[in-house]
Amino acid sequence: MKTNQGLTQFEMRPEFLAGTSPYTGKVLRVNLTSGDIWVDEHGADFYRKWIGGRGLIVHYLLQDTQPKIDPLGAENLLIFAPGILTGTVLPGTGRHAVGGKSPLTGALASGEAGGWWGAECKQAGFDAVVIQGKAEKPVYLWIKNRAAEIRDASHLWGLKTGECQEEIHKELDDTKIRIAQIGPAGENLVRYAAVMHDINRAAGRSGLGALMGSKNLKAVAVRGNFKVGLADKEMMKITQKWIISNYKDMMGWATQYGTSGSVKANHDAGVTGIRNYQDGEIEGIEKLDATSIFTWLIKDRDTCNRCPVRCKLVASHEGDISIDPRYGGPEYESIAGLGPMCQITDPLIMAKANELCAAYGLDTISTGGTVAFTMECVEKNLIDDFNFLPKFGDGNALLESIEKIAHRQDLGDWMAEGSARMASRIGQGSEQFLAVARGQELPYHDPRLKNAMGMGYALSATGADHMANLNDTFATWDGSDICLRLRELGMETPLKLWGLSDHKIEAFFYETAFKNFLDSAVICHFYPYEFQHMVDALNGAGGWNVDMYEIISIGERIINAARMYLLREGFTAEDDMLSARPFQVTQTGPIAGKAMTPDYLREALQRYYKRMGWGTDGVPAPEVLERLGVGG
Repeated sequence: MKTNQGLTQFEMRPEFLAGTSPYTGKVLRVNLTSGDIWVDEHGADFYRKWIGGRGLIVHYLLQDTQPKIDPLGAENLLIFAPGILTGTVLPGTGRHAVGGKSPLTGALASGEAGGWWGAECKQAGFDAVVIQGKAEKPVYLWIKNRAAEIRDASHLWGLKTGECQEEIHKELDDTKIRIAQIGPAGENLVRYAAVMHDINRAAGRSGLGALMGSKNLKAVAVRGNFKVGLADKEMMKITQKWIISNYKDMMGWATQYGTSGSVKANHDAGVTGIRNYQDGEIEGIEKLDATSIFTWLIKDRDTCNRCPVRCKLVASHEGDISIDPRYGGPEYESIAGLGPMCQITDPLIMAKANELCAAYGLDTISTGGTVAFTMECVEKNLIDDFNFLPKFGDGNALLESIEKIAHRQDLGDWMAEGSARMASRIGQGSEQFLAVARGQELPYHDPRLKNAMGMGYALSATGADHMANLNDTFATWDGSDICLRLRELGMETPLKLWGLSDHKIEAFFYETAFKNFLDSAVICHFYPYEFQHMVDALNGAGGWNVDMYEIISIGERIINAARMYLLREGFTAEDDMLSARPFQVTQTGPIAGKAMTPDYLREALQRYYKRMGWGTDGVPAPEVLERLGVGG
């Protein structure tokens, strides 16, 4: 392996240098085993087909990896993929995707992160970075203005994310460098370790941090001064002007509190998971809502590249439990997972837990879910051979759990494997306590209320995913962005909350196609863009002539390509299912006594397969793959 050999430079496309193209045409390739650095070159047809982000990730996994490789082996790819719109002037495009084969699930890993890293990567001259192999010792990748270099990171290994960022900034003498990195959890191969960006934005799900750690890759630092251009600036201005004029009215909730302001409302609707999804309500939930904690714990708001909303809250506190503002603040999923899921309602404990997850590089959803599962096993006397036994409601035990998980100490070594692997190890009926789909812990949108969300958990190629999904409750009120998009397609709106009718499955088909397009472009899901807005934006960026049906086809292509990847890795229709806990009813709360049955979900899945053009076995028909340009 070669390190410290100096920056390897590459030529840029004239159109990109001239500011008339949003893509560089260059995908940076790095082999950490050999030290080789090169580029793949792609033209307009490639970007129109795959867009970037999740689409590019699935393309490279299908093309450049062998079936059934070890996710923690050198053969796996770690892919950083901005999208066609990342780094442009359009608000909401300060995002990028990170992907590979998941160490947690063995399926697709594809997670999106906000912040500034993705735009900086494009400005450095690369549409994506694809990393293979394994370094002999810890290294980091340094990318600057069409050049890249592998550098020694032995002195960075073991550092928390904040400390590592400071050291790289000092070493390269530039505090504006954007850094994607792992903390100790990724180094120790915790299967739900995250890749942290700007130390407080996570590509969190599916163990991408463990994948990065398995390559002895501590960080990817980027700095660029190129401008991400547009083929037709006037066309892009149509969407740009519309969102700037309307975001305050349409995204008022986000401009004030972000997702942290929805905690009590979600709880009162019966959405939030409580005590490992055993209960439907908890006292003191209002203490965790941003409307309550804003004045004394939340001190500021942060934002992402090209985003006027500023929904990212910044927590700060001095005292026996201090909160470091560098690590931002908790969002809804983090609050729910590190709060009521573990029977915690102390906002200071929850905020500290969120900080520790960012510092060590852990996914907050899987951390909360795994700790809560462990607490239930302890409660029911299924675990007793350890010095450390966390219990529901014990805030100090939650904080200690995070420390032990990140360092794989004591019971933390078991918890580092995720709840599904823990259940296999514990046995004794503990699988009945699992709240997972495809081996990944459920987010905190209860499928007992949100049936379509539950179907999306079961179907997702990445394991339980609440983002590239249909949110049932958002589709029930006229004027929501979901309803507006469906109306563009001539569909009746709004939807009924309960059940999985043919009408809802049709809406699910279009909404998940749109969301997969957004995760490829890559755009924040909270922006209320409709199909026509994306048509104008995409045509303005690429100089193309797409319509909304091509956008739907792009989403379909990515869903079907991801499906083929799942099938290649050995998954079948039998794996399109939720674990036991979501089918068990609660005795308290708004949804007491209500839940789908496995048979009800299976029947709905068959109707979805038919709508997709898949067989009853969940396999896409050859004619569908041919129409979409996906290899069989």
